[in-house]
Amino acid sequence: MSSTPSRLTVVSSGNEELDTRLGGGLPFPSLVIIEGDNGTGKTTLCTQFTLGLLNSGKRVLFITTENSVKGFLEQARNVSLDLTDYFLKGLLYIVPAHLEGIEWSNEKVRKLISVLIDFLKGQQERFEAFIVDSISIIASYVGEKDLHKLITEFRNIVKNGKMIIVTIHSAIINPPIMKELISVADVYFKLIFAEVGGRSVKALNIVKIRGAPTIAETLVAFDVDPAFGIKIIPVALAKA
Repeated sequence: MSSTPSRLTVVSSGNEELDTRLGGGLPFPSLVIIEGDNGTGKTTLCTQFTLGLLNSGKRVLFITTENSVKGFLEQARNVSLDLTDYFLKGLLYIVPAHLEGIEWSNEKVRKLISVLIDFLKGQQERFEAFIVDSISIIASYVGEKDLHKLITEFRNIVKNGKMIIVTIHSAIINPPIMKELISVADVYFKLIFAEVGGRSVKALNIVKIRGAPTIAETLVAFDVDPAFGIKIIPVALAKA
């Protein structure tokens, strides 16, 4: 496969308000890293981006380490991000990678890295976008050298004109690893909790976004509404 860099374009997230705050949408191709604690909306945001990619004519491979195929599709429907038709048409392929209950070691995780890399490389003819939710197990068991190897392979796939989106739990990132992830990513989001009007909401901290048509906002407050999906909360309200 040619490694000639593809021309940078922008794809919609599938949410017009979110696109506006991202500076027009998601740069494509790109490496997108989403960091956040449990419950901050990492999977929901990945699902939103999946819908946007599919609506833009991209075929998506989604690897989930926390759900089954049925469970993932049901979860998406429950927040008005229905992906079922795309799945049935073969435009979305979901790979459940159940990692619970395994006695992990550095050696096992290194093997997992090799399997993941080989798998993604072998699927480049079929898909334009790859989402891995999440790489937390990998990052928590290996050192900077092994994680660097994985990220380098991700970048090589992006150079072939693909998008890769990965999520990672904040608690397992030490400062040197975070610094490297930010430096190599085209897009880096950090999800946090915020308080608006006495209630807890989610907030998307746009640490880095390279290739957006216009200037992105630095912080986007949002909630997940079952009837509307991701619902943006105006900045003025978020600061109130």
